[in-house]
Amino acid sequence: MKTKSLVLAAVIATAMSAPTMAADWFIGGGVGAQQNTYKGSYQGVDPEFNGDYSSARETENNEFYEFRVGTYLNDSSRVYGTYSYNSDDAARQQSLMVSYDYLVGLGASNKLNWFIGATAGVNHISPDFDEVSSKDRFVWGGQTGLMYKINDKLSTELGYRYLKQDYKVSGSDAGGSGSIKLQDSQQLYLAVDYRF
Repeated sequence: MKTKSLVLAAVIATAMSAPTMAADWFIGGGVGAQQNTYKGSYQGVDPEFNGDYSSARETENNEFYEFRVGTYLNDSSRVYGTYSYNSDDAARQQSLMVSYDYLVGLGASNKLNWFIGATAGVNHISPDFDEVSSKDRFVWGGQTGLMYKINDKLSTELGYRYLKQDYKVSGSDAGGSGSIKLQDSQQLYLAVDYRF
């Protein structure tokens, strides 16, 4: 939990200082593929009271959508907030995250940039089962990719984001007990931003 608190504090501190240092604001959106990894376990009991344990790991692949707004602090750094939506066979996710990226120019024109950064925020998970209630959970991770500046107003990027999830539910019935955990999410996305 200490690591999560430090990551969240660093991202929030950067975001709070953005308005005083802001150079260029931007607004944008993106679409991509998201892979959610679930891990489950079940401990059953037979009539002779012998424990029967099983575990499973499953991935769900679906599209996701994002909307974001942020600012370039200078030529080599940016901070932004993102709302994203994803739905798979197990749950719907809505995320509010704050991200910071460091940009490295590739070439003299600075039209092509490599970026790497950190993300932290909250994920609202709505399971597709009536027995399990919706929950808000902490999410954190990082992203990297390539950004191309089309002109002074438009840019596009291809990115990869890894998000560590913090969602787990447990339950029991007469036959035993079990739990399911959303372990992590991986996103591959294409985004377009407009500077103003």
